[in-house]
Amino acid sequence: MVRSILFALLSLAAAPHLPAQWVPGDSFGSTYHHQACAFHDVDTGLFVYGTDNPNSGEGGVIITWSGLTDSGGVIWYQSFMNLEDIDVRMGSNGRPIYLAAGHKQYAFSVALHPYLAGGNPFQFDSVRTGDARHYRAIRMRSDIVAFAGGGNYVGDGIIDMSVDTGYTWTNIAVLPGQPVSRLHFVDDLLGFAATGGYRRLAAFGVNVPDSGAIYRTTDGGLNWLQVHRDTITGFSDVAFSSLTTGVATRNDGVILRTTDGGTTWVPAVVNLPAASVMTSVTFRPDGTGFASAYRADGVSGYILISTDDGQTWDENFNTSGFNHSRRIYDVYFYDDAHGYASTHIRPLRTSGLVTDVPEIVEQTLVLYPNPAIDLVQLAWELPGAATGGGRLSVVSAHGQLVSDLPIAPSTTSYTLDVSNYPPGLYHLHLVVDGQLVSAAKVVIE
Repeated sequence: MVRSILFALLSLAAAPHLPAQWVPGDSFGSTYHHQACAFHDVDTGLFVYGTDNPNSGEGGVIITWSGLTDSGGVIWYQSFMNLEDIDVRMGSNGRPIYLAAGHKQYAFSVALHPYLAGGNPFQFDSVRTGDARHYRAIRMRSDIVAFAGGGNYVGDGIIDMSVDTGYTWTNIAVLPGQPVSRLHFVDDLLGFAATGGYRRLAAFGVNVPDSGAIYRTTDGGLNWLQVHRDTITGFSDVAFSSLTTGVATRNDGVILRTTDGGTTWVPAVVNLPAASVMTSVTFRPDGTGFASAYRADGVSGYILISTDDGQTWDENFNTSGFNHSRRIYDVYFYDDAHGYASTHIRPLRTSGLVTDVPEIVEQTLVLYPNPAIDLVQLAWELPGAATGGGRLSVVSAHGQLVSDLPIAPSTTSYTLDVSNYPPGLYHLHLVVDGQLVSAAKVVIE
């Protein structure tokens, strides 16, 4: 009787949605790990990369003239180099000015700047800015003033400043505890630094620090004060949608949110289907938030979306069905309709305005009873010709993965035992053939 009721409800509840348009872009190299990108017009931009082994492979800059829809190529590289970040501003002559930052085997920090001021914007020269230190981040406050962040040999964070478009750099801050992972400026005065971000290792390994902090500047980057510290793990990125509202991604999949300009931070609701390394966050010009993550075992990369100013984050796309892009390091938007995800092997791009629904037709996951005490009966329909096995993930309201359960091939129902779950709201995600096909919420009493 329960089964017939469930499928009667299912026939009424299935609801198709428009797809979100994340698609693979062009491939530049099977060993490349694209770390970040920046675009100065809708089609033309640069990606920075390292290789499978960040301590011994080459690193460089790749150009695309077609928004990743056609071939591009490497325009600068060096052996034993790992470039981690890039930014762009338009110069007074109407030409783009790109600056990039990274390191050579973590032995010394390196910044890339235009070879000649006012010349070809895609010809670069590198400057070695110090020994026993490295860069992980770079942000341009203007076409002249820029900041680079990273770490020194004792593991503290460093922030350097350039007032001549990246030709020379001066250290202005040492942040005790962990290296700087990303920088973000809200305007000419207000900026933030995230410290303690994950670190890529050889053989696809990852190191996750045991602490981290968020720093704030209110004078354009001259002075930095700690506004939040975490003793669980560090922060990979920070971004703001306004002067008061922002978010910071923690390595372990947690996203913190502030509504008072960074003074206080509280957890947002994060609905990740599996335990993952959180890598980046940004806000599109229209205020929609996007964050990236990947599973440390390399099974899948994830893009999350928030349409409520960073309060709630849901899965928007995953790469489990690809043989590439399973590690997503950064998400960037030129405008609302043109976004890019920097990944392993093949970057991703949007082919239109990405919406707040999964990338496939979503089928409603029907459950009964709700609220529940001990057992929950689930039913769903499989999309198209899907017959493969799946997984049912249960995520708490705080974004923590509670259960990750295998589902047999061709199965369309399941009995979930929730008798040991603490009372509260839980999010259920059903993944079949590597795609999210159903989602629902259940209250446990």
